[in-house]
Amino acid sequence: MKRPERRNLYRILYVQPEAPAAVIKASYRALMSTLRIHPDLGGDHEQAARINHAYEVLSDPEGRKAYDLALRRPRGEVHAAPATAAAPPRAARPDPARWAAEGVCPFCRTGLPAVLSVETSCLRCGAPLQALPGEREDRPELIGRRRTPRFARTGEAMLRLSPSAQDFAVRLRDLSLTGLSVECARPVAVASVVRIRTDAFDAVALVVQCGAHGKSYRVHAQLLTMRLHRRTGAFVSTPV
Repeated sequence: MKRPERRNLYRILYVQPEAPAAVIKASYRALMSTLRIHPDLGGDHEQAARINHAYEVLSDPEGRKAYDLALRRPRGEVHAAPATAAAPPRAARPDPARWAAEGVCPFCRTGLPAVLSVETSCLRCGAPLQALPGEREDRPELIGRRRTPRFARTGEAMLRLSPSAQDFAVRLRDLSLTGLSVECARPVAVASVVRIRTDAFDAVALVVQCGAHGKSYRVHAQLLTMRLHRRTGAFVSTPV
């Protein structure tokens, strides 16, 4: 008999629990096709089976509702919810780019301090809360259409996928006033919010693209906040 899948289905698909159906579908396709996990493309059969099962459950509204209820149920609880009990309405998925307007930290969604300055950090996760100069919410970083030029900025960096996760090492590839890209050993879910730290800056960014590149993955992200550690010199340099 096949053992039931005990791993979190959202984590298997690299999406957040509040992710809309379109994001779940896009992540599934990216894993199976772009990241070549499908067996026909040379992927592992067991890993592909886990991803297929996760997508089968989460792409079905009723199946996902039942799974979400099971996730919220305390461990060891065996009583089913009353048949007449209706699931609470799902709130609209927050837009990370509107963190300042919504009054929350873009990384952990904790309420903002009363006063923000260049040095202000989130009281809960420590993420920087300095908005980018001239940032406009109606002009996001788009795949293949960068708002400002990026310049090569190679070096070691640390990436954190969630406030409770551990940092892991990545390689910074390029940087601009609105976005950056890194190279890492694992895929990162599109539409997830991550924290990236180097010797020069601490930033929160929204992942807009992740693709396989040889044995590693290239992640492109839109910057949401950034705090520079060094005040001298230019943020990015241009050829002269």
